[in-house]
Amino acid sequence: MNWRRLGGRALTAAAIGIIVAVWALLNLEGSYFRDARAYWGFDFDDLYGSGRVGVRSAYLYSPAFAQLMAPFSLLSWPVFAAAWSALNLGALAWMAGARVAALLLIIPGSPVADEISTGNLHLLLGAAVVVGFRYPGSWALPLLTKVTPGIGLLWFAGRRAWRPFLWAVGITGLIALASFALAPDQWIAWFDVLQRSSEVPVSGSVAVIPGPLAARVAVAALVALVAGATGRRWLAPIPLVLALPVPWSSGLSILVAMIPLGREDVMAAYRRLRARWSRPDVTPPGMT
Repeated sequence: MNWRRLGGRALTAAAIGIIVAVWALLNLEGSYFRDARAYWGFDFDDLYGSGRVGVRSAYLYSPAFAQLMAPFSLLSWPVFAAAWSALNLGALAWMAGARVAALLLIIPGSPVADEISTGNLHLLLGAAVVVGFRYPGSWALPLLTKVTPGIGLLWFAGRRAWRPFLWAVGITGLIALASFALAPDQWIAWFDVLQRSSEVPVSGSVAVIPGPLAARVAVAALVALVAGATGRRWLAPIPLVLALPVPWSSGLSILVAMIPLGREDVMAAYRRLRARWSRPDVTPPGMT
């Protein structure tokens, strides 16, 4: 009997149990997911009536995202909350693995635990970065929701990978144009909300990253370009965190995306080394 393998499976089963328990407890309690309220029950006649930073459950994203989420408003709130929290937990487990995901949920003061309990979409933004290296259209999610984190797309510009860059911009543009054709007045209202929100100062008591938004976006752009130029995919989530319009602590959960991207970078480096050492004219280190 392979005790190490058996122990590993037991740890994974325990981790899955913790994840399911967190999901069940949050949904049974019923008073969480305050941010997720903004993604359910839209009033398209007054989509941005309370749209300003600091207002609880205010909808601040593009009309395109509201149109995407509108069909789910047909669900009752408890059903939507259960599905939304399951989606977030699924994204967490997919990126981090069950064991690390469970650990991130039970660490005191964990930004990931806060993210899951409030029901924002930072984990989904992290997942969009991971998916974006294969399907660049996923960058439409940060660009059409929190907007400024989309500066992370400059990773491809730094890498001079213009095809995925243009795919991401093109797909986002097509979605925006189709949405604008359906509701031009809502887009005008959204631009007004973005303007007003940019003038609202972020309290230092809630901002985990100091500095005005413009300065943070500039730094994020530089990080994205350097990360792309050096081919470091694991750095790609950092610009999104730096460029968050309101850098709440829960926004740090985007950094979970560094786990799978770092793993991919390590494996890619390993494959390059193996390919190099397999050449007949190259002697592996230690063999001379």
